[in-house]
Amino acid sequence: MATPNLAEIPSDLLADFRLESSEQFQRCEQLLIELEHAPDDRERLRELFRLVHTLKGNLGYIGLDSLMSVPQAMEDVLSRLREGQLHFDSLLGDILLLTLDHLKEQIRHALGGQAPQLSPAQSKALSRSLSALAIAPTSQQIGIRSALLQELDPSSKPPEVVAADNPAAADLLRRYGIEPDADLLFFVDLMQASERRSHFWQGRGLRQLDLALAINQMGGNPEQPEQLAAAICLHDLGMAFLPLEMLHKEANFNREERRQMQSHPRLAYDLLKRMPRWDAAAEITVQHQEHADGSGYPKGLKEIETSPGALIINIVDTFEARTHERAHQTLNKRPLLRAILEINNLAGRQFSAHWVELFNQTLQQHPELAHR
Repeated sequence: MATPNLAEIPSDLLADFRLESSEQFQRCEQLLIELEHAPDDRERLRELFRLVHTLKGNLGYIGLDSLMSVPQAMEDVLSRLREGQLHFDSLLGDILLLTLDHLKEQIRHALGGQAPQLSPAQSKALSRSLSALAIAPTSQQIGIRSALLQELDPSSKPPEVVAADNPAAADLLRRYGIEPDADLLFFVDLMQASERRSHFWQGRGLRQLDLALAINQMGGNPEQPEQLAAAICLHDLGMAFLPLEMLHKEANFNREERRQMQSHPRLAYDLLKRMPRWDAAAEITVQHQEHADGSGYPKGLKEIETSPGALIINIVDTFEARTHERAHQTLNKRPLLRAILEINNLAGRQFSAHWVELFNQTLQQHPELAHR
């Protein structure tokens, strides 16, 4: 990749480019998140196209012509979306998000930073793949998108069945200072039995347990670890009693299905309230779908009214769903970057901003919790 002579670019022009491109990237990422929830929003698509087009023009203006092929290929895809010839979904959103991230790396490198993860040859291949994606027939879209996503993020691969030599739940609990008694081991058994209800759920309980306890620990354990552990094990138990065709449904739920789905926290609450010393865990389970801004269910509680454990589970649940949801449709895991970005973008609304920050710190200090 040819690098311009930075000394020949006026400093004020370079500063303007850095600032404007940073704002453009941030807005593009925001629009991609919004489009996932409103994929047919033509105004957002138009704005996204304009931003990418402007970014491409600015690259040429400061002499970075060699980087223009990537945004040009993105324009090809966005044009087809605007024309209604392509359908926007979260898989395509992930691809475009990762492409933007690669373009940022290219720009940093061209302006004197470290080399990007993709080589120049790989970058050219990415541009060709995006342009090919834009004109591929509908019948080939899923396969092409899946392959392209794995090229951009090799970690986006089918989730493996949990290995037999994974750390036992008892050892995991002890790492957080919890002595696994008969009740907790019973809760773990129930959790793992419910996971067998759907092969998409295998191993999720231990992943959630580890991450939730780590976040709670990062925050100074405001929730008693054993109560949080019990809630993690049982909070989605009610889901296992829903019809499989409903659990695996790809289309939106109708009113009755939504009612059934939103009633699922009650089962774990009722079970835990029947047992001595698990009242706190019961409250966590029944509140785990409440949102920081009061838009959740079942009671519409705001953050200040919600237990710390429930606020943690809300984040962990979403992170688990986002990083493993691809298994339901394309057999790909969602890119880690995309999941973290989405959670951060919802801080102060769906999620507690305080606990999102602790979630970020936990993954920074313990990245192994995210790669499972």
